[in-house]
Amino acid sequence: MKDLPDVFIRELKAKGHLGYLLRKSNFSLLIKAENISISMRVSNGEIRKVKQTSHFDVEIFGSEKAVLSLISGDVKLREALSRNEITMETTFRKKLLLESFFCLGKISYNNT
Repeated sequence: MKDLPDVFIRELKAKGHLGYLLRKSNFSLLIKAENISISMRVSNGEIRKVKQTSHFDVEIFGSEKAVLSLISGDVKLREALSRNEITMETTFRKKLLLESFFCLGKISYNNT
């Protein structure tokens, strides 16, 4: 689990269709759970890991189980939000973009 952030970002980069989806997007994203912290920057389709900063454009918080379900594609962002399993601070437009992002970018964390 310690290497989950690196695996997640590496697998996102390997998915070419995500770069196309994010080609005109620029934002920073923090995904935080009990033992998981994934911070990344999306810049014109390129996804890269960043160190903690004082401000993120998008912040997602939840239990470890909820976050893992989200990044593995077991649960959709909309479902997790409606069930209050995760909270998210962002604009509505970014929320819609991230719903596609997580759906298309799902990974299998069992292989990490």
